[in-house]
Amino acid sequence: MRAIRDLLKKDPELLKLNAVDADIIKKRQRYERIIEDNFDKLEDIAKEAQSLIMTLQHWRLEAGEKIFEFGKAITAEYDLNIADIDRLFSEVLPNYTRGPLLGFLISGIYHEIIQETDVLFFDLSKHVGAVSGFGFKHPRGKIEMLGNRAFFLGVKMSGGEVELRGHAGSHIGKYLQGGKIAIKGNARNWIGHHMHGGSITIEGNAGDIIGKSMTGGEITVKGNAGGWVGDDMRKGVIRVKGECGPIDESDVRGEIFRWVAGQWKRI
Repeated sequence: MRAIRDLLKKDPELLKLNAVDADIIKKRQRYERIIEDNFDKLEDIAKEAQSLIMTLQHWRLEAGEKIFEFGKAITAEYDLNIADIDRLFSEVLPNYTRGPLLGFLISGIYHEIIQETDVLFFDLSKHVGAVSGFGFKHPRGKIEMLGNRAFFLGVKMSGGEVELRGHAGSHIGKYLQGGKIAIKGNARNWIGHHMHGGSITIEGNAGDIIGKSMTGGEITVKGNAGGWVGDDMRKGVIRVKGECGPIDESDVRGEIFRWVAGQWKRI
């Protein structure tokens, strides 16, 4: 928003253009709204985000990438800060959308402004549906979440920490590059798929297909795990403290450990 105000100071005639170009007319109308006394930038962002989300296929990672980039752009345009992010997620967005892709959106919004010492907290119960994409490309600092039904958590992370106090869905740490993900409850399937670095810790149980095609990093499951642990694994370490399904040792080129007689034993 500050950038828009600066632009209007440099060119006061901008709102008086007798333009016929549709893009210019749309931009002019938007600027007119922004300079109104009762303009709420967070309400405007929520409306724009919902309009974009409705055009996307929610289950595709490309959709998450697109809404993430939208979030990055909107932060600069509206000069958002940490307090704005908290209000946007907890108070404004629940009035516009049920949750799909919101984690990708918030991750894009905080991506450039979060600092190493920052801790951002999000209560997922503010939204009635599943929330996907929190921690997408997370750069630094810590994200703490409370609640269940977080999917695609920490995809492609490269630093910092993401902690969920609750149960997670599937696709946690997909393509993980670095950083730490901690799930204080259970997680579902496809944990650490294609991960290259970093760590994932599941305090409870995990589902099927853990560490498939991983090439680095560490996954620790302190409860039980399902089948296909380490399927097509190239490198990296997986530890399962509880029971787990059969493991095809001929298809594992990393290290898998089980907790036996009070110590970790490599399979």
